[in-house]
Amino acid sequence: MISRADIENAYNNIQKDILKTPLEFSPELSRISGAHVYLKMEHLQHTGSFKIRGVLNKISSIDKANFNKPFVAASTGNHAAAFAYASKKFAFNGTLFLPKKASEAKIRAIAQYNVEKEFFGENCSQTEAKAAAYAKEIDGILIHPYNDKHIIAGQGTLAIEIMKQLPDVDTVLAPIGGGGLISGLCAYFQEASSVEVVGCQPKNAAEMYESVIQNKIVPPSTLPTISDATAGGLEEGSITFDICKNHLNGYELIDEEEIKKAVAFVVKYHHTLIEPASALPVAALLNSPNYQGKNVVLVLTGKKIDAAMLTEIMIAYGDYY
Repeated sequence: MISRADIENAYNNIQKDILKTPLEFSPELSRISGAHVYLKMEHLQHTGSFKIRGVLNKISSIDKANFNKPFVAASTGNHAAAFAYASKKFAFNGTLFLPKKASEAKIRAIAQYNVEKEFFGENCSQTEAKAAAYAKEIDGILIHPYNDKHIIAGQGTLAIEIMKQLPDVDTVLAPIGGGGLISGLCAYFQEASSVEVVGCQPKNAAEMYESVIQNKIVPPSTLPTISDATAGGLEEGSITFDICKNHLNGYELIDEEEIKKAVAFVVKYHHTLIEPASALPVAALLNSPNYQGKNVVLVLTGKKIDAAMLTEIMIAYGDYY
């Protein structure tokens, strides 16, 4: 288990290189839900997502003598952007593996960086397995998107900021993909804290939820979801599985239409762009009576959304709320 001390050490490692993202009160979400709702605007972070926290902490743990080795990563996009950013900042050579159906918005976000890009696999699990095998083959350094204690501790630094910004927080809702972020939040809050952590997943790609229910890591879902950043499952043996099984307080499963409505809601009332994965906590709050009277933080994890998808969503749901 990652400890609170691990996360505090991670924050010391990375705080000079990250943004302390705003915590914004949401009058409209508060009115609708009966809770006191705040948005942790992590989509405004460097590279457009929380992923840079984990990558920077992982890089800081690597002996500088190994920086001449090739670095390898796999991602649907946000971890890729953080990895590419780090490759420029720390001047290492990197190879990125991305799924064949990676979002165009996320591919454009890494185009400016001088990293080699390889497209492989139909989902994250296949892409991650390819990257791990390639790193082993070339004696490279794998920067995993979630199955790594340094990545988890770095992503858990969000919890430190939340506690400083809202000391009396009751509940934190955040998306789950491979589980790195949610595991970091659980690791920080489960020690001497009454804060509950709730994970949000699309119904069509609820691999972590299903894995915990079945007490084994399940294969990636084959159902379609617009929440690409949380889709694709998790690899066998991932440390995030046990953390979520033992320490996550609950789950919210969201259907595709509600994800789209939540994207439109944030654009309309907060005038900021978020990707569908970021909308999962918002959709959960809009569709659950469980948070009335509580101080609730919703973590907005990323902002990379294709223009065509955003246009379609706003036409269909821009006036829903």
